[in-house]
Amino acid sequence: MKNVFKLKQCFKRTAAAICSAAMLMTIVSFGKSGTAYAAKVSESVSDEIGLVGNLFCISDENSADHAELQWATTLSADSFTLYRSTDPENDFVSVYEGSGTSYEDDDMVMGMTYYYQLKVTSKGKEMYSSVKSLTPCILPSGLSTYDNQKGSNLVYDTNGYKVGNTYYSYVLKKHNGKDDIYLAETTSSDGKHFGNERNVAGSSQNSALESCKIESVHIDYIPEKNKVVVWAHWEKPSGYSDGKALVITGTPGGQFTVHHVYNPLGIQVRDMAIFFDDDGAGYLIAAANKEGQGANATMYIFRMNDDYSDVTEVVTTLFEDQYREFPNLIKKDGYYFLFTSQAAGWYPSSGAYSVTKDLKGKWSELRSIGNTSTFSSQSGWIVNMQDKNYLMHAYRWLRASSTSGTTLCPLYFDNGFAFYDYCPYFKYNTSTGDLYPVQQGELLSQDRPASSSLAAKSENSPAKAFDGSYQSSFTAIGDYKKWPFYLQVDLERVCELSNIQTSWYICKGSEGYYTYTVEGSLDGVNWTKLLDHTDKNSEVVSKTYGFNSDMLSGKARYVRLNVQNATLQNNPNNNWYTPTVYEVKVFGNPIGSAEKPKPYVDIDFENGTGNLSLNGGAAVKQDAQKGNILYLDGSDDTYGEFPTGMLDGLRDYTVSMDIKSESEGNFFTFAAGKNDEKYVFFRVAKKLFRFAATTDSWRDETELIYDLNGTEWHNYTLVVNGADTKLYLDGKEVLHTTETHGQIADMDSGTSCYIGKSYYSDDSCFRGSIDNIKIYKCALSENEISGNDDARGDVNDDGTFSVADLVTMQQFLLGSGILKKWENGDLCKDNVIDVFDLCIMRKLIIS
Repeated sequence: MKNVFKLKQCFKRTAAAICSAAMLMTIVSFGKSGTAYAAKVSESVSDEIGLVGNLFCISDENSADHAELQWATTLSADSFTLYRSTDPENDFVSVYEGSGTSYEDDDMVMGMTYYYQLKVTSKGKEMYSSVKSLTPCILPSGLSTYDNQKGSNLVYDTNGYKVGNTYYSYVLKKHNGKDDIYLAETTSSDGKHFGNERNVAGSSQNSALESCKIESVHIDYIPEKNKVVVWAHWEKPSGYSDGKALVITGTPGGQFTVHHVYNPLGIQVRDMAIFFDDDGAGYLIAAANKEGQGANATMYIFRMNDDYSDVTEVVTTLFEDQYREFPNLIKKDGYYFLFTSQAAGWYPSSGAYSVTKDLKGKWSELRSIGNTSTFSSQSGWIVNMQDKNYLMHAYRWLRASSTSGTTLCPLYFDNGFAFYDYCPYFKYNTSTGDLYPVQQGELLSQDRPASSSLAAKSENSPAKAFDGSYQSSFTAIGDYKKWPFYLQVDLERVCELSNIQTSWYICKGSEGYYTYTVEGSLDGVNWTKLLDHTDKNSEVVSKTYGFNSDMLSGKARYVRLNVQNATLQNNPNNNWYTPTVYEVKVFGNPIGSAEKPKPYVDIDFENGTGNLSLNGGAAVKQDAQKGNILYLDGSDDTYGEFPTGMLDGLRDYTVSMDIKSESEGNFFTFAAGKNDEKYVFFRVAKKLFRFAATTDSWRDETELIYDLNGTEWHNYTLVVNGADTKLYLDGKEVLHTTETHGQIADMDSGTSCYIGKSYYSDDSCFRGSIDNIKIYKCALSENEISGNDDARGDVNDDGTFSVADLVTMQQFLLGSGILKKWENGDLCKDNVIDVFDLCIMRKLIIS
């Protein structure tokens, strides 16, 4: 092949350059999934749809050339379609279709600008978001790194408030050995080194500060009034029965006054925030309650007086009797966003927000944000990075000492919607406002084939744990729930793994932590343990609730999350949870195509019957269409039998064979199991196909039925992947269930496996012809069954044919790149890589 490359004629390089340049603007518009067709940008934009996009980095790379897109809507959405183009008006192509609420774009080229628009299909109508644009870039210099895994601190060039040439810093403190509280002022000439501490307000002004505790402290400086404003939650040293506010104001370097330790307007307040609007009006937002209500029952917004030393009125009350905590109010693009957390003591809780354009007007219902545990944290305050970027600063009260005490999530806004997601690290500059999340690799698992050992309804199938939405979940059917269980995903190519993020179910008041392992496999048969998270003596295990982010190392096509148990904090010996997992994200880098599994049984009857022993009237005969085949005449005790125990312990397997039936009534064509209580089978009759599986006889069978003409030759491929069962007829999927609760692995050892024999003594034996029996001890993928060649076009050898291969091919033709697998790019089959192969590539992506 090297010689072929050297002998390329000059006109081919020239043609390639011209054609590639002309095609570049179109080929980069095509993503790795979705139905590709070009369309113009839609002007039917709805204000009920929000779409945000942000660039992020992979590990230690110095470029932000990957993107995460997130969306939300108040519409009753049936499905979402995300379009992408390199033209702001034309050539928009579908890159994602589904029910998820996020998408990762890993097919980006430096220097190109990409435009995105979301279509929401709702009750037969189609509505669109506004268009968003992203341009991959080299990271600017001067960035710091924040570690969400182990913890770190945000780095600022300066601290405190600068007034004139002096920086002032304030903190509420205690004297050593005392329960008193005072406001300490320190100063600095450079904003870095502070000293000259001064007690500016304390118990000498108000005796209530002699013995107390202070929480939810908020200190702000208002330059227009040259005023420092302090509001905080005050309580006696023990208990939380008072619910009072401490109010202090003063001038930097000057006098301070303790105005109040009180219940504003007679209302108890605890978790609180202060907010100053564009017109200078000040507001107190507090989790509050009136006499007779439970603590933090309702959220109150109070208006302050002109000097911020008191409140004058209740502007509105929100979330009556919903017990929300930790409020934080910000204004962005004309919208007021109020973030709060669910009250859950020191345990993680779900975050949510409400939005309005008028503080006194109507607020939206609470909207979910992030995952259901705020990534094992409590929603907190918002970090404003020069009005350019924002961070959700969430707190981890319960955690291992070796892990981070805070979770900082990049926060994005659009059209009255807010979004944040977890990243193990991010790069930032607080002075410039630059912010770039860092992931440990590409998101490999979203919308890949998923399965579980437990039966689930389709609306809560294993696919829901890999669909890009934190609000949907895999949930086992209650009647078949059991621990341990597993979730498994087929990445469909070999990948180097780096990180797995798991969003768990937790119940308020009965929060539980999970013990689990992670395994990887290249073939679906042999498994290697990649992670062990089962040691309850480890704080990392016993003090992590709701969300885990674990680093991985190893190569795998299949990834399995083996969940052993959940330990509930209020009842550690009684796990009543129904197995539920909201989202699993596996990160890493594709490194090559996966080899198709080899069958354990492969019998075409041209050279004997392999390990299949024949009984009764079973015989190999000639068929005019197929050659040698197995013929079963339906007489008593006429069947084929595989060795005992051949399928023992399997949850994943594939059975494929060609069948022409002459049978009717009750019989089994294929069967595996123990007896008439525990079995799986399928029958091919003259007019229908029927599959059933059970560990409790006919009373509790999982059943699939399909009408067909069984008297003609067809290929039947049954794929059992845990509780997920599919039937492919002549390579096309025709039946599917996620509710299979009779699995061979649950039938003990010593299982039998028959061709043509039933476990029921009154059933007849199968009558008909069978050929090309193949049995795999793993679940084949759709492409492996249909015969589609995944490697075709995959010149960068990452296991996926995508626009990245188009770019690689173009760079090679222009003389600036290499092809890791040139054979996959020779689409003309002429042993030459040229522009004609590139043109075919583009057509394949479009079609």
